[in-house]
Amino acid sequence: MAAYLLFRKSNQATARRNAQQAVGLARAAQRSPGATLRIRALAAQQEAQGHAIMSNPRFAQTKFDEAHERAATPDDSHSDDALDLAYCTPTYIEMQRANCLIELGDPRKAVDMFEAELRVLPPIYRNDQGVYLSRLARAYAVSNEPEQAAAAADRALSIAVDTESARAMSELSAAGKALQRWSAVPEVVTFTSRLRLMTTAAASRPPTV
Repeated sequence: MAAYLLFRKSNQATARRNAQQAVGLARAAQRSPGATLRIRALAAQQEAQGHAIMSNPRFAQTKFDEAHERAATPDDSHSDDALDLAYCTPTYIEMQRANCLIELGDPRKAVDMFEAELRVLPPIYRNDQGVYLSRLARAYAVSNEPEQAAAAADRALSIAVDTESARAMSELSAAGKALQRWSAVPEVVTFTSRLRLMTTAAASRPPTV
C-alpha cells in the first residue's frame, strides 16, 4: 500500500532528524488514495514529530490531536489488517506526543503524560512498556529529578533484559546519557552500573541462528 510505504519513509526521515522530509512524506501519506484511518493516524503523528523537531509546538499539537481522533475512531473495514497496525491506539499516539514534549522543552508535562498512559497500557505490550519507561526516565532526568529517573530506568532495564528488546536498550542508552550529570546520586550509580553490566553481557552473547 502506497500510503503505508510513505508513512514508513517519513518514520525513517524522522529517525535521521530530517524534519522537512518527514513532514512532506507524512502529508503525502495522509493524502494518498486508499489510506485507512489507522495509516492516516500514524502519518499524522509522524508529521507532528517532524514539526516538533522544527520546534513548532502549535503545528505539532494540532497534528497529534488529529492523530488521536483518527486512532480513536472505529474502523471496521479491515483493509489494513495485513499490515498489523493494531498498535495504533490513542495510548500509542499520546506516548508519541509525550516523547515530543521533551523535544519541545516541556519534560514535566511529558512525565505526567507518560505516567498516565503507562497506567492504562495493556500488559500484553511489555516490549513497549520497556521503551516508554525508558523515555519516562529521560523526561524525569531532563526535569532535574534524577532519583525518579533512575527508578523508571531501572524498571525499564528489567523489562529490556527480560524481553531482549534492542529498542528499549537504545532508549535506555539515551536515558543514561541524560543522567550523566548526576553520576554521584546513589540511585543513578546503581542504575548505571547495572546498565553497563547488562550491556556488556548482551554484547558478549553469541548471535542466535
